[in-house]
Amino acid sequence: MRTVKTTFQILEAVGEQQPIGLSELARRLDLPKSTVQRSLATLADLGWIRVNGRESAGWRLGEKVRALREKVDHLGRLRDAALPILGQLNGETLETIHLAVAENRTMRLVERMDSKHALRLVQPIGTRSPLHATSTGKSVLAYLPDQEVESYLNHGLNSLTSRTITDPEGLRAQLESIRDKGFAISDEELSNGTVSVAASVRPGGGRPIAAVSISGPTVRMSPEVHRAYGKLVAAATCEIASQLEY
Repeated sequence: MRTVKTTFQILEAVGEQQPIGLSELARRLDLPKSTVQRSLATLADLGWIRVNGRESAGWRLGEKVRALREKVDHLGRLRDAALPILGQLNGETLETIHLAVAENRTMRLVERMDSKHALRLVQPIGTRSPLHATSTGKSVLAYLPDQEVESYLNHGLNSLTSRTITDPEGLRAQLESIRDKGFAISDEELSNGTVSVAASVRPGGGRPIAAVSISGPTVRMSPEVHRAYGKLVAAATCEIASQLEY
């Protein structure tokens, strides 16, 4: 635990006074040079810091920090645009509304508005689920470039329930149908007894950056409800996307 704390202290110090050298870091943090050197090497290997360059000695924050800052800023803008619209969907359907983003072959849940019903689906914020087993994931996959879809398929399609689609040809057909309809359905493919309907958020009609779903138990989610909720969630994600274009 002490090593982790030291590493974060060094990262903060680099951010506060960059470029900064080994000796100055050790002096400021009152740590042995050998300890600082080991942490610097680890941070550099992971991309969190980098050598300043030929013109002067010392260390600077690396690409990982910039990427993390951009991700946080992007997620903040997405939440700001989406939350009022998620609230409208929640009030209109009384079902659970999810906002998720694609990360590393999964959809990560970043916002949730719970159903008003006693019988409801509850997933913790931060939950990750496979793209092919979720309506949010399939709504994103449907609009990714072909090579990215094929790369995903080449890793295999794991089964989570007896209804999870595991056949690549079957999934390709579903993705084509999603593009035609404008929304995706996961019918007990992620967990038994639950259905979700989703559409992706695509600013400017381009690459999907997130997806919104309406989720509920099978007893309340008939095919007629699927279609009605599909239209609602598709309109909602178009509104979110339009706000992000400004």
